[in-house]
Amino acid sequence: MKAMDRRTGDTADAPLPQALAVAERLRVRFPDVGVSLGPGDIDFTAPDQFWTDGGAGIEHGLDYQNRFASDMTDRIRAAHLIAFYSNQLSAVLGAFYLGAGFGAAVCGLRFEDWNRTAKGGTVAGKRYHFRLDRLQPDVDIGDFELGFTAHLKPVIAALKRRCGLSRGAQWRLAADSLAGAFLEIGRAIGDEARGMDAALAIVKREGSPLYSEELCYEEVAAVDPASGARWSRQYRMRCGCCLYFRTEGGSYCDTCVLLEPEARRARLAAHLMQNGGA
Repeated sequence: MKAMDRRTGDTADAPLPQALAVAERLRVRFPDVGVSLGPGDIDFTAPDQFWTDGGAGIEHGLDYQNRFASDMTDRIRAAHLIAFYSNQLSAVLGAFYLGAGFGAAVCGLRFEDWNRTAKGGTVAGKRYHFRLDRLQPDVDIGDFELGFTAHLKPVIAALKRRCGLSRGAQWRLAADSLAGAFLEIGRAIGDEARGMDAALAIVKREGSPLYSEELCYEEVAAVDPASGARWSRQYRMRCGCCLYFRTEGGSYCDTCVLLEPEARRARLAAHLMQNGGA
């Protein structure tokens, strides 16, 4: 399939309505990640240059993690960065794969300012903006995994050299991100089971750098003792740790691999109760 023109969103031959529809759904459902279609331009940097050792891509990304906690070491910042980046990468590539069967290559990256609405106000932040090229139809899950891991390998290698966080720790965080994003995409397209099945086909394949025995999905339920209302929700249980508990005032995430299973279920059930099943 020919690359999409960055001005019209078309190939040289015909429009690609499926791809454009996926991109629009991404912008609506996952506004915290940016996506554009077509060959790169001067506003974007090729991934290999973006993630080069000592480059602005790595340093700006690491600096941004300081806003989430105090007293972060380089290893903790690297853990947060690879989780953040691989989650956004998973949301973009996963949406095209699960939504339309497309595989896509990232031809350009930009780390850009982005404002989100929270509690009636505006919060300034950053997001990755991915420019995609070479969309391929009818991609199978094996080819998707190869493309995803090929993109992340140099990122993980660069962060290991810069911060000392092991490749294994980073791949576990990337697997968590992929599984979490696929669950959210499944919800968005009305088919949670498909999103979970696709993620598990990747993270449970022995030999994959994303392979994990611990990572899983679990349905957690809660009952309101006052009204008798019952809620349930699927959650992704992590295999990696972002090390947030080691920061000043930090704690364990509700789905942290370091928590006992019953403690995780109790935390998540309490969350369901507090948020009315959301």
